[in-house]
Amino acid sequence: MDFLRLFQSLEEFLYEAMSWLVFYPRTLWRTIRHPIQMLRYSDKELEDAPDQQFTDMLSPPLFLMLTILLSHLIEVASHQKMPEVATTGIGKEITASEMNLLVLRAFLFAIYPLMFAVRRLKAQGMALNRDTLRRPFYAQCYIAGPAALVLGIASILARLGDVGWAIAALVIMLLTVSWYLRIETIWLRSRTRKSSWASFRSTFGTWLLASLINSGASFLILGG
Repeated sequence: MDFLRLFQSLEEFLYEAMSWLVFYPRTLWRTIRHPIQMLRYSDKELEDAPDQQFTDMLSPPLFLMLTILLSHLIEVASHQKMPEVATTGIGKEITASEMNLLVLRAFLFAIYPLMFAVRRLKAQGMALNRDTLRRPFYAQCYIAGPAALVLGIASILARLGDVGWAIAALVIMLLTVSWYLRIETIWLRSRTRKSSWASFRSTFGTWLLASLINSGASFLILGG
């Protein structure tokens, strides 16, 4: 009986993993082409029963985690791994394991969806709790995915040791951050009564705060 349950679990995992090959590119493409629609899609899907949610796309947190995994695999394949900068005990433990490093990267990048989700609740005057936070956080994971992938590739280009590639990486990073801030500004404006300028200021401030928290967490965990 235990063997049968194990086999059924493996069968389900195999199907789930293989389905990612279909639904990941689909989710990525639609998020790049129609980011605002994907934000609305996430909100709408969470109104359905749990077993009926995200049946035609990957769920937002899974999409973000797989994107960070893809970025990590591209980095490994390019032989341009991040230099060893950890000076703390826990930092050395994390960087010694690919899995631990991947989890850390997912945690650090998820700070951005979290902060923008909190900002949306505050802008809408909604209470902050586990139930209200879920919807905006899920939506934010969708648009964080493409940003994480492109920024990861840009960081690889920056480490190629060539000035031309370094400049290209900087341009790509600036364009990606601009795209991200633009989508966040449009989304915040559509969910509040803020003007375009007020929405941008709020978005930019949230992004700066998230970046500071990201950097601070990295420093505390890895050292400097």
